[in-house]
Amino acid sequence: MLLSRSVPLALGGATLVALALAPLGCGAKSGLRGALADAGADAGADADLDAGTDADADGSPECEADSDCRTDDLCSTRACVEGVCQAPLPVDCDDADECTADRCVPETGACERKPLTLDQDGDGHPGPRPGHAPGSPGACGDDCDDTNPRAYPGGKEVCDGVDNDCNGVVDDDMSYVPAGSGDVVISGGHKQAGIGGAAWNGELYAASYTAQDTRWRNYVKGLAADGSTAFDETAITAMTSDSYSGPVVWTGAMFGTAWEDRRDGNYEIYFNRLGKRGDKLSADLRLTDAGNFSLHPAVVWNGVEFLVVWDDRRDGVASIYGQRVDVDGNKVGGNVAVSSTGIAAESPVLAEGEASLGVVYNVGDPSNPSVMFRLLRPDLTASAAPIVLSTNDATDAVIVFSGDRYVAAWSTRSSVPGDSIWGATIGEDGAIIQPAKRLTTGASFARSESLLPLGDRLLLVWADDHDGNYELYSKLLSPALEELSPRARITHDGADSVNPIAVFGPNGDVGVVFDDTRSGTWRSYFTRLVCQAGGGGD
Repeated sequence: MLLSRSVPLALGGATLVALALAPLGCGAKSGLRGALADAGADAGADADLDAGTDADADGSPECEADSDCRTDDLCSTRACVEGVCQAPLPVDCDDADECTADRCVPETGACERKPLTLDQDGDGHPGPRPGHAPGSPGACGDDCDDTNPRAYPGGKEVCDGVDNDCNGVVDDDMSYVPAGSGDVVISGGHKQAGIGGAAWNGELYAASYTAQDTRWRNYVKGLAADGSTAFDETAITAMTSDSYSGPVVWTGAMFGTAWEDRRDGNYEIYFNRLGKRGDKLSADLRLTDAGNFSLHPAVVWNGVEFLVVWDDRRDGVASIYGQRVDVDGNKVGGNVAVSSTGIAAESPVLAEGEASLGVVYNVGDPSNPSVMFRLLRPDLTASAAPIVLSTNDATDAVIVFSGDRYVAAWSTRSSVPGDSIWGATIGEDGAIIQPAKRLTTGASFARSESLLPLGDRLLLVWADDHDGNYELYSKLLSPALEELSPRARITHDGADSVNPIAVFGPNGDVGVVFDDTRSGTWRSYFTRLVCQAGGGGD
């Protein structure tokens, strides 16, 4: 500034002349230096200099032009009116478009407008805002699947695992049968391994798995449509501490994955985004600091943000928490409590509906657990009380949204006669549509189910001992969980095959990653189902 509190009271005329020759400072007033020079160094001028203010007797700022009223915040402009700088007039950046977030940039005073929805797959159709159905009022987007450029309103429906025309049905009137082309080992070269997740990006599958050498580490590997290597095994974590892989999701532009590791001496949940070929796009993002174990992450992409849920022990017993992460890999807000306090809750799985989120998890005594469902808002906060889906020694639940409802499935343990996979459906209002219902029969032990939503039907993949040892099977179900096709056996290796994860792939394929002991130790494998017209089965 031109005038300062550090200027001494006893200033001579030469000093004032020197001040008069100095350049006009930021915020200085036009004509002020000339007025001071004419007035000389009288007591009033000295008093003003010592006070360091430019004011009239009533304390109002003096000005001759709007430029005299400038501040560092160019979004709060002030005008010079009758020699007085008026109160700030905020720059109005509202463009009256409900589909943009508008703001003024303080450094420039310019308006910045960002769309509230993204077109991650680049097909010209952005996805809807979270909490809105595609194309509905306020949705700001009509793409029913913004992770895939082959899905958009008006697209041509083909057998490719995609709702091409956005009519709510994937591969209309098609079924899925085993390809019969053999299984491919993913995690060779390690002592043992276990699958974490998989997703297809339009060019390849990214499969995550945990593998043990001296330590357990988290890896990702790229697989072509037939399971052959598309990019080599890449370590997501490479610390000297253990880490365990989690699910993988595809946004249309990048992968997202979350996992648990103990690099900080305690198992915490971490997140990162991966490029199309598995490269990490930023430093690992720590989501939890719970002071006790945080485990079992699940991830969904809602078109704008990643949503991560997990269980941890910060409340003395296991509870479900969640975290939002933006498209750039930054946390949005803090951890959000998902389950009710005071009741043990573990192993959450999350699904996105049209206007809500649904989460399933285990509750109660681990020796005889129940499966709980809870309806959530798009920001992960609870919108309804939890609902018990099963108290029948139920565990390891999964959930998807299909058509107009959430579909949950879980396995029962051997303590229940006729061990089976069970399921239930719940509406977006939180009301149960179909109570718990047996989905599989004919086995002594059934485990590890996976669901794929097709809109008007569902694909169920699971493991049971129908043929002696654990093998993988599939069948189609109606929205009411009625059987549409008999079980079709997927694996035939003579060893135990478990933990299937089914994902849509190319050309109507469904990629299935799973764990198997055929090599004498647990390793992760890949196989696939293919799309065909009509019903499938043995």
